[in-house]
Amino acid sequence: MITDFAVRNKKSLLIFLAGAFFGVIMIAGSVTGIHMTGDPEFCMSCHEMRVVGEQGWMHSVHYQNSSGIVAECKDCHIPPELGHMLWTKARDGSKDIFVHLFGTSEPSRMDWEHLRETAQSKISDSSCEKCHTNITAKGVPLKAIVAHRAYQRMKDRTRCVDCHTKEFHGNFKEYIFGSAIANNQGEQE
Repeated sequence: MITDFAVRNKKSLLIFLAGAFFGVIMIAGSVTGIHMTGDPEFCMSCHEMRVVGEQGWMHSVHYQNSSGIVAECKDCHIPPELGHMLWTKARDGSKDIFVHLFGTSEPSRMDWEHLRETAQSKISDSSCEKCHTNITAKGVPLKAIVAHRAYQRMKDRTRCVDCHTKEFHGNFKEYIFGSAIANNQGEQE
């Protein structure tokens, strides 16, 4: 009877240890996957995003600035809150894979105006506020201070991207369409 009890405990212990090992592997793999799929290299591995990254983001203030801080894709496009982050990565990642495989993924044929509107609708203020913590700091132009104070008063009715429309990806459309067409499209933004 003691032997039977010892065998059951040994089995239970082995099952528990195997489950714990599997759990640790799954968590480590998930954390690694989340970080790997947030790198700009990963995001720009699809040709339709490469042009946005190389010709837009890399020429924008979020890549080239006097402070030397680079905002990566995940910093703007993925909300920092864990639950919202996981949902956004799953939703947008699935959509991006589907469009890459089955949709219009040739940059010159894509509806960039619609994509801009969709992308801006998904950028949360919390993503901006991770880096832009003091939007009325000393040295900020008076016009910006007045605008940011108005934003702070109306925060429930307005968003950062309502005013900041062109700081994100520069003018990658010029690279795709040529300056005359890109400038005409830029007037619509």
